[in-house]
Amino acid sequence: MNARHDRLPAGPAAAASTADPQQRPVRSSCMVALGCIDVDGLAVDLVWSRLSDTVLADFREVEPRRIGTAVFGRAEPAFIAQPDHLDWLGYENRADRILDAAVGLFEARSEL
Repeated sequence: MNARHDRLPAGPAAAASTADPQQRPVRSSCMVALGCIDVDGLAVDLVWSRLSDTVLADFREVEPRRIGTAVFGRAEPAFIAQPDHLDWLGYENRADRILDAAVGLFEARSEL
């Protein structure tokens, strides 16, 4: 098993550091940081996964970090939420706001 008791990734990625301690590092060349948005006072990082052509939405300072994943390739983009944040996402169209930001950044990624 490749899990650690402190919920950090195992292996060399666990030792990665960043100049900005508030920002979680992107630990793979397959992951591209698209930006950070503010959703009702909480910072949400949006990261494009080149392998699956999806955008991952993570809280910057709340555990568990993963909020959900914006998926593309369907008739319409969709946001697949993680169960731990369903209540939070259901309030004031937060899931829709995250999806809208993810779609905008995903479409603009050609500049990266």
